[in-house]
Amino acid sequence: MTTVVVAMHLGEESLRRIREVDPRVRVAYREELVPPPRWEGDLVGEPGWRLNPEKERELLGLLAGAEVLLDFPRIQRPLPEVAHGLRWVQGSMAGAGPVAARAGLLDTDVVITTASGVFSGPLAEFVLGGMLHHAKDFERLRKNRLARRWSEEPTGTLEGKTLCIVGMGSIGRAIAGRARPFGMRIVGVKRTVREDDPAREYADELLPVGKLRAALARADYVAVTLPHTPETERLLDEEAIAAIKPGAYFANVGRGAVVDEAALVRALRSGHLSGAALDVFETEPLPQDSPLWELENVIISPHSTDNVPRLMEEKLVGLFCENLRRYLAGEELLNVLDKRLLY
Repeated sequence: MTTVVVAMHLGEESLRRIREVDPRVRVAYREELVPPPRWEGDLVGEPGWRLNPEKERELLGLLAGAEVLLDFPRIQRPLPEVAHGLRWVQGSMAGAGPVAARAGLLDTDVVITTASGVFSGPLAEFVLGGMLHHAKDFERLRKNRLARRWSEEPTGTLEGKTLCIVGMGSIGRAIAGRARPFGMRIVGVKRTVREDDPAREYADELLPVGKLRAALARADYVAVTLPHTPETERLLDEEAIAAIKPGAYFANVGRGAVVDEAALVRALRSGHLSGAALDVFETEPLPQDSPLWELENVIISPHSTDNVPRLMEEKLVGLFCENLRRYLAGEELLNVLDKRLLY
């Protein structure tokens, strides 16, 4: 039997789907040992949630027999110390690298798979929403309505504008696929570019990261989707932000540490950037004294624009079930984490 320990909150239907993958699967799940949901369909619970010592001992007992884990458990010890038979962890996030590092798994043979692709649709919708909000000046329309003011003014459009997507993974491709029907020109930037790169079909132009600033200089809109790794930390620094075409609009749905937030604030205050839609931040929760709260040209989402009840559980469990089938058949898994690159 292959013991799968579920370390996240799941409904009975999802647990049934996992059990039905193969009769060799034994699912170990205890609702009281996982973070309680904050709302219907929430999978991961409060970030700071912890078990009491007695419950943690019970969870450690479950982990001792785990061969497969669905998500990273909330424990205070490195996973290799308590789960000696562990072979594979399916994370619940696309950027699983830092979590795997904290769990002590990078220098082990344990395979880690990410949830890349699960959250792409809602994140892409957030970026498109921000761009449309900017182009059609919905904030001005809202203020005019409140003032009962009928004011005919010119408006913008996405058609013919250049969108630079920094990171052409699943999220970047989802953004590109939704932006193209609006008539936008897509310039994609990624770490390396291959001749057979699947991102090519989504972009009018695909450039390596060495040409990032040249791409930013042409961008009317910039969308950042990168995970946080040593290579991407503050990749969008003050010089890169200064290189962006004046008046451009900025969106970040990757990780906050990829962007120099202080430089971003300065660019938004000065008008170098006309606005921003942000789902991620250098420090989360965003501190009360952050100047971002004061900027009228900024949309702030508390790292939650992908919190779509039921949809996320259905997609994540679907990915896990497919990977579990592959694992039991000895096939290559989907979304395997590169432990050197951390994505």
